[in-house]
Amino acid sequence: MATEETQTLVNSSNISDIDFKLQESSVNKYEQNLLENPQFLRYHEKYEAYRKKNHLNEHLIKENIWPNLTGHTLAGPDKINYRSDSYYFIDEKYWSYGDIVVDEGEKITDNYSLTFFQLGNKLSGHSGIVHGGLLATLLDELTCRLAFQNFESKKGVTANLNINYKKPTYTDNYVLIKCELLKKTGRKCWVKGSVFKFDLEKNLPIEEAESKENLLTECEVLVIEPKWVEDLKNHKQH
Repeated sequence: MATEETQTLVNSSNISDIDFKLQESSVNKYEQNLLENPQFLRYHEKYEAYRKKNHLNEHLIKENIWPNLTGHTLAGPDKINYRSDSYYFIDEKYWSYGDIVVDEGEKITDNYSLTFFQLGNKLSGHSGIVHGGLLATLLDELTCRLAFQNFESKKGVTANLNINYKKPTYTDNYVLIKCELLKKTGRKCWVKGSVFKFDLEKNLPIEEAESKENLLTECEVLVIEPKWVEDLKNHKQH
């Protein structure tokens, strides 16, 4: 039986309709807790202001979300309890898809994404600690998705992923995954990914929420747009 691909317009108000069923009470609880949190609302308001300023409605980002590993197998009660739409902060100038290089010691400030998760107890490796492989999977997926927005084809593959685990990521907690473009030359993108603890009990400004104190895991990923990029099509499963 074929499973249909689902698309979501990330920079619109549409909500992605993933092809799996979660317990409605769980979805409402975790999402509602986040949407009512002052710390999260700072991010949301910042994104809304950025989206309007940079005319992101004219560059709607389409993400293909398949109901497979992170969208189905790893999602559900006590697993990925909640996953927000990704917020993309991408300056208009990058839609020309040219090379993006900065001088040593500097960083690109307007080419990054933010995604919020609530990770449950069934995702543990050691008791009460999120499995490192799960974090690597989420970082791989999300860094690639940022890189894809910098390729005109919107497609690519992971060539290399280097990951460093700084502190334990405890289960039954919210995390923020931030992905930042480091450099793009030709068909190659280098992206940094960071997992931050996102404690709803603390009302932190954005700078403190993304501080070293809250950094749990980080990685650097090389994503390439292969010459056979047109072969990277999403096929239905049978």
